[in-house]
Amino acid sequence: MTGKPDTRMQNLPPEIQFYASQVAQLLHTYLQEDLSGVYLVGSAALGGFIPGRSDIDIQGVCARQLQREEKEQITALLAHPALPCPTRGCEFVLYRKEAVTTSAPDAGFEINLNSGPQMPLHVTYDPKEESPHWFLFDRAIAHEHGISIFGPPSHELFGAIPRAWLIDAVLASLRWHTDYDESGYSSILNACRGWCFAEENQLYSKAEAVEWARVRVGEHDLLQQALDLRAGTTVEKLDPKKVRQFLNKVRERIEQAQQGEQ
Repeated sequence: MTGKPDTRMQNLPPEIQFYASQVAQLLHTYLQEDLSGVYLVGSAALGGFIPGRSDIDIQGVCARQLQREEKEQITALLAHPALPCPTRGCEFVLYRKEAVTTSAPDAGFEINLNSGPQMPLHVTYDPKEESPHWFLFDRAIAHEHGISIFGPPSHELFGAIPRAWLIDAVLASLRWHTDYDESGYSSILNACRGWCFAEENQLYSKAEAVEWARVRVGEHDLLQQALDLRAGTTVEKLDPKKVRQFLNKVRERIEQAQQGEQ
């Protein structure tokens, strides 16, 4: 397998480095010259990865559209426990190259696979079955911060995502968390990261975004509790009412910023 790994890989725990290399190796063995690149995104790329608690987010890029049988075979190779995941779980997405080099406001994947020791198995092969907001934000992270496991620097494969699309994706994420995860700590952390992006036009780690939000809102205890839940240092559940109020406040701030740009 050719391609020089990004030196930022060395900042990650050894078991994550090994796992990411295994994913790239299995993809290369199967796809051969059709594999264009493999990249770490999410907390591994932005900073703040917590071993055993954080997901590992990996995105692959292939040169052509895959047949259903090929997708199923790749899924069988990578899904936990066939390939044991050393942290909570892995969120793996494989894209066709032409779907990410030129940006489009859709999910656009070939394979969307979530699996791990603490993550329910979830597999989709049809982008229409998933909300695009998850994928747009992750592709933006890949464009700006992706760590190359195999292939060229991530910005050479992942095109820039227009800011207007990302703001829409942030608002869609807030609606999703309000409807389905209003007491989960990810709702708070994702809201802070989305709000920070809307105001600063920068993609920060969740922990950095919470620190940014602390000085702008009064819910210091709520923000700290969300961080503690993510780190596993508390099991006390968030108050759904307080979470809903916080999400509504953040949505209002983002909508104000969006209207100011129109």
